[in-house]
Amino acid sequence: MTTQPRIHKTEAIVLKHLPLGEADYLVTLYTPNQGKLRAVARGARKIKSRLGGHLEPLMRSSLLVARGQSLDSVQQAEVLEGFRAVREDLDRLSQAIYMAELVEASTPEGQSNYPIYRLLLETLRSLDGPAAPALLPHFQLKLLGHSGFMPELHRCVECETPLEPGRHRFAPGQGGCLCDGCHPAGVTVLPLSLNTLKVLRFLQRCERIEDAVKLRLDDETLTEMRRLMEALLHYVLDREPRGSRFLGQVSQGSKRGAAAELAASAAGGEQA
Repeated sequence: MTTQPRIHKTEAIVLKHLPLGEADYLVTLYTPNQGKLRAVARGARKIKSRLGGHLEPLMRSSLLVARGQSLDSVQQAEVLEGFRAVREDLDRLSQAIYMAELVEASTPEGQSNYPIYRLLLETLRSLDGPAAPALLPHFQLKLLGHSGFMPELHRCVECETPLEPGRHRFAPGQGGCLCDGCHPAGVTVLPLSLNTLKVLRFLQRCERIEDAVKLRLDDETLTEMRRLMEALLHYVLDREPRGSRFLGQVSQGSKRGAAAELAASAAGGEQA
């Protein structure tokens, strides 16, 4: 039987950190080969710490991690990518924190899912560049797919007949679209325009994030698509992500309220 080494090296994207004790951080990491991990960074909150500046949320860092009986511990850390442009812009930062929260909430601990790691990393890199309105819905849709919850966009989830051009509706609790003839009782139904359905289908089959970045969307389609994705994620996660609130505040121009929500979300919203 092969035993795992006590100390191993990995790269990781920091999803969040929480204060632990007087000087430590409890960090939540997403790694390429081990999925989501939690580890203690001892002394990381001290001013002279060599760890703290390399373990801020959204950083991609190279780590040495020691396995422990209950929690692993970060022994060394070095920033590989800091995504400075994201950190210096409230709109980009709010999207990035929201994406990190979705990954943290939708993934089990210790279960490898490299496509999710690659999706998060490529999306952060794209956020670091020119603004791309389709980037967030692309991330939401692909994350749902990599987690096993890709919505049905081609057949009615009630009668399973292929959807024809015309009027459609979206049922988050059913996991996809409804044809105009199906009206299941007690099901929350949202309107779905033909143009939004076409965009969602394009993003669903989109293999390269560069293609999603090039997509230009009108405000009506973008608003409808985000409403559908947020409703589906709310159903899948069984709660409203904290980050969705300050995303709305940023889009409405409430910088002060958004900054407060952002700080709380980045810190995990609680003390460890």
